[in-house]
Amino acid sequence: MNASESSPKRRKLSRKKRMAFLAAGIGLVFVCCELISCGALHFVDVNFSMREWRSRQSDIAAGATVSDAASEAFHPYLGWVHNPQLSSSAAFAGRMIPVNSLGFKDDSKSLYKRSDDTFIVGIAGGSVAWRFSWEAVDLLTQKLSEYPGLRGRRIQFVRMALPGYKQPQQLMAQNYLLAQGAEFDVIVNIDGYNETVLAIAENAARHISIFYPRAWHSRMVAVVDPSTSAESFRLLELRGHRARIAKSVLTSRFHWSYTYNLIWLLRDRAAKMELMDLGRDILDLRQTSFLTHGPQNPWTGDELEREVAALWSRSSLQMHHLCKANDTLYLHVLQPNQYVPNSKPLGEAERDVCYSEFDKSIEIVQSMFPRLQEEGRLLAEAGVEFSDQTMVFANVEEPLYVDPWCHFNEKGNLLLGTSIADRLIQMLDNAAAERETR
Repeated sequence: MNASESSPKRRKLSRKKRMAFLAAGIGLVFVCCELISCGALHFVDVNFSMREWRSRQSDIAAGATVSDAASEAFHPYLGWVHNPQLSSSAAFAGRMIPVNSLGFKDDSKSLYKRSDDTFIVGIAGGSVAWRFSWEAVDLLTQKLSEYPGLRGRRIQFVRMALPGYKQPQQLMAQNYLLAQGAEFDVIVNIDGYNETVLAIAENAARHISIFYPRAWHSRMVAVVDPSTSAESFRLLELRGHRARIAKSVLTSRFHWSYTYNLIWLLRDRAAKMELMDLGRDILDLRQTSFLTHGPQNPWTGDELEREVAALWSRSSLQMHHLCKANDTLYLHVLQPNQYVPNSKPLGEAERDVCYSEFDKSIEIVQSMFPRLQEEGRLLAEAGVEFSDQTMVFANVEEPLYVDPWCHFNEKGNLLLGTSIADRLIQMLDNAAAERETR
């Protein structure tokens, strides 16, 4: 008997069992891939949840976040507003704040008529004014409602401010609303930082007209300039690619899979990185483009600073004239800022987080705010109600500022709100006395 005859014959697995083993192997590999992918997604985002990522994919698919500021819309008069069709409500100051039909981040409709039972307060400016309009709204309502001439009247706030706005956008917003029939009892304009720091450190530094909205070249990057048509086409193609692959995840039968979502993430991030690189290339190619930069600034150094301050002053004076012509009170507030010398005792926490000696803000604020204060005195002489609030925090030791630019917390807004409310009441008294003497 030979060896081959003595060894037992191997039993051949049935087709059914082979298929079962194959399925088990594939399943094991799939489970391993899912576990690895799940871990990778949690590594990328510590607070990862599939619901949150589905929301991100929906926003990209809809075009809202397919690129930076994609939820903004070019505006023929204001530079930009937020697109109510793409912008979802955002949480701030304990509220969910929507974008209204005109593109302002406001829960009001922006357009109101004066009446005996309503007192309409417009808030103009940039992010400081916008944050103030939410965190100080209850305090202002209370103080104004206690004023004898306003008792029983509803205080209606209209937020004309948007983060990033700088003059003359406040002036243009006022004109735009008035043209649509809006009426105001008082307009409070809180500004100063954007008009100086953003005008000089962003616009002028990049050869963008100081009269244009901040970083106008970045907002115009997707607009086709004939000189960069090929690059613009590729940029739009990449935005479309991000939207398409996000839609493919949402509509796929494997949308629940961690692996499938990880693959989407890698593809999306690659497209996003290329989009950012291409955007920078386009900006470099357009450094002298009128389409993206506007008329060239003919000023430098001290002349530039004087013109920036003059633009701020002229815009405010025109807001005053508009208000006066429409029987509306106007209050112009120069906002506080941590870089104004001796304007607030800064503790260790504020100095660590909110005071940067390497930021351009400090140099520009310390050079420009004295110019604004002088322009403010001239505005007051011209009849403008001007309130220099740079020292409103001068005796407050507790932390108020929250970043190294210009923003402060709710306590800061309440302190500023108290001071502004007192000035508004004084203005109402003066207006009442003036009416009696007519």
